[in-house]
Amino acid sequence: MQSDIELLTAILDQLIPANPDRAIPGAGQLGLASGLIEATEPTLASAIRALLSEVRAQPGEVSPRLVSRLEKDRPEDFRQLLSAVYMAYYSRPDMREKLGVGAHPVHPKGYPVDREPPELMKRLTAPVRARGPIYRDPTGGAA
Repeated sequence: MQSDIELLTAILDQLIPANPDRAIPGAGQLGLASGLIEATEPTLASAIRALLSEVRAQPGEVSPRLVSRLEKDRPEDFRQLLSAVYMAYYSRPDMREKLGVGAHPVHPKGYPVDREPPELMKRLTAPVRARGPIYRDPTGGAA
């Protein structure tokens, strides 16, 4: 029988798979499972236990199909795990660098973000502008 860390490692590699062409490891290969197994945040710890229990009840190996079933059958637990995995994976300076994002923290420097072209912004905001003002006058109409 696989250990909790082995099972979670297999799940993590399905959530964020490796990209060998770019030498980018999957989330499981990066060794995130042990930190997640030791999670002290009660909601996350409970979600991981529930998901692992569900995986153990299924026949066969961890596969994309099994992970999709976890997402469908246990959406809140899955969301908890997925959020934690994304934070752990993408917060690592070595991973941000591999993905072409600065290795420095987001704050205080931030990352450069290109502005959207004016025609795109016009298209995106058209429904809001067409709706017109929708707000309550805080003065009640008094000047």
